[in-house]
Amino acid sequence: MKTLELIAAGFLLTMSSTAFANLDNSQYKMVVIKDTPGVEALQSGDTEKGVEITKSAEANELDHYTRNLNLCVGYTKLAQFDEAEKACSAAVASSLSASLAPSADIRAYAFNNRGVMKLMANDNLGALEDFKRAAKATDNVIYKYNLTRLETALNSINTASL
Repeated sequence: MKTLELIAAGFLLTMSSTAFANLDNSQYKMVVIKDTPGVEALQSGDTEKGVEITKSAEANELDHYTRNLNLCVGYTKLAQFDEAEKACSAAVASSLSASLAPSADIRAYAFNNRGVMKLMANDNLGALEDFKRAAKATDNVIYKYNLTRLETALNSINTASL
């Protein structure tokens, strides 16, 4: 499998390259697969171009899972949540399929990205469930970061409304 690249997706959905050590408090993190068609454009901020390149890539250049994982990020950034939901859920389905010999990492990538998409689409509980599934799939700081950040935000809202 290609190398993963972490990118940040904040409420304004500004995307930038991010390293594991750079876990700032302003953005939720999403994952793309590095060195695949369209990712460079997605990371540089030319999201529409990135989505088009990803969509037009030949099957021998980009597998179904990777295509949908990267489209999930692109459509989320464009706030095209119907398309994002389709791509994110297709990535999740692919990550669970026997043909991929599912690994915890690929499941975590898919659930994490779908969680960020749900959060951006104002589905906090759906996002929480996906972040929990990502954090449960693999012990990785990025998924725990997103989960903890959302739990803290939800707890502060609940506390404020008491």
